[in-house]
This record gives sequence, C-alpha cells and structure tokens, in this order.
Amino acid sequence: MSDHRLADGAALLLDHLHQEAGAGFPRVRHIPDSGVIRFLDYIDSLADRGPLLESMARLHAMGLLFSPGSHDTMLRLMDEDPVCVGYRDAMRSPHFSMGLRYAGLRMMKAMLSDPQSAAMMKQTRATLDFTPRDDMPPELVSDPDPAHLKPAKAPQLRKLIDAALKDLFAPLKEKGRGGETLYTGALEGATVNVMINFASRDVQLVHLVSIPDEARSVMVVGRTYEQLWGAGTGWDYLTEENAEASIRLLAENIRELVRLRNRLKAL
Repeated sequence: MSDHRLADGAALLLDHLHQEAGAGFPRVRHIPDSGVIRFLDYIDSLADRGPLLESMARLHAMGLLFSPGSHDTMLRLMDEDPVCVGYRDAMRSPHFSMGLRYAGLRMMKAMLSDPQSAAMMKQTRATLDFTPRDDMPPELVSDPDPAHLKPAKAPQLRKLIDAALKDLFAPLKEKGRGGETLYTGALEGATVNVMINFASRDVQLVHLVSIPDEARSVMVVGRTYEQLWGAGTGWDYLTEENAEASIRLLAENIRELVRLRNRLKAL
C-alpha cells in the first residue's frame, strides 16, 4: 500500500468524522452502546477535538487499508501518539468507568437490585474526589429513573433485525455456531455478511460486518460502524422503547459502513 493511498484514506475517513462531529453527532448519539457514550462524553470535554479525530482517522485507515507493516505501525501509533494515549488513559480512568451511565442497562439493573453490590458501590464512591455520572443519555432513555428500565430482550430484537435486514439487502439467513445468526446478501454493489448474536453475558446485541475482498484492498472483517468512534464491543443500551429506532439505525450504520468501504476501495 502506498503512502499516498493511506493519506487519501485517512483524509476520506476524517472528512466523514468531521461531518458527523460538526453536526453534533446526530447518528452517533443514538447508538445504544455504553462505549459510544464514554467516547462522546470524552470528546465533548475537549477544547479541541480535531487532533483526536485526526488520530482516529489515521488508525482506521491503516486498519482498513491493511498492509504487512500496518499492524506494527498501528500499535506504535497507539503507544506513542499523545492523543491516542490520552484517550486510552481517559477511558480507563474512574471518570469514564465508575458511573452507572457507563455500565450498560443489564449491569445497571443488576447493581441496583443487589444490596451487596449497592453497598460496595457506595463504599468505593466514598473514596473518590468527584461525583460519578449516573444519568442516562436522553437520546437513548427517555425516563431518567433506573427503576423503570425495561431492557430489550432477544425475541423483540430478533424480529426487528429480521425485518430491518430484509428491507436493507434481502439477505439469506442461516444459523451459525454458538447462537449466531448469519445474514448474507448484496448491498451497494458488495457482498455483505452480517453476524448477529444475543448470547453475550455483558451486552444485549453483538453485530459484526464482513465484506469479502479477494484483492484484500480494503479489509472489512468483523467490523462495525461504531468502531470508527472508539467503540464496537456490543450494544448494551437497548430498551423496549428504543429498540425499534435502534435497529433501524443498525441497518443505516451497516449501509454507511459499506459506503465508506466502497469509497476507500475506489482510491
């Protein structure tokens, strides 16, 4: 891979990141993922978000436009770039991990319903020099009272996903291993494979997108759109109320990821 193509790929991704950020993150703020919430809270705290977006664009360009040496370059960038190091350290800090806001709905309900967990949380918080955030993003949860939370369950999500992906690219559907469901079809001129899994203990929904490419010019293997924003381990903020809109967004995000891939492939 030429340095020129990598630079063009980073510029393409950076333009997408800037457009979404400049509009106030209208797509990203509705992704039901606590990792995305942490990212948004962090970037909202920055006086200048430009350097972070630039570093993220470079990293993802190297990951998508993969070459034999890009893996080591990515690791070096993550370890040496002060912007990447600052973001990683912030995500590991109590400020972005201690609050119920960052726990995911299943974990949140479990912690609040278990007296021992509640007591341990109270004890830990007494040692902090700040007040952790327990508020939930209104874009995802309209009722701020955790007692009223109704996390979405697999039967509701499965029905919504079947309908949304059928409308998106009329895929073939088959059972995979370990509770996985595989959807395969054509979208935006590309063969697209989507894996869906509800079997995770920690999250409600895992989805991964892969696009076969014999030329290996753009590597989309087990990716998600929200990985562009520092998340992508699974959706854990799905409620019975937001499930329908969230699954519509899932389909839109898959389409956007495919479009970005196609634009990179054309470079």
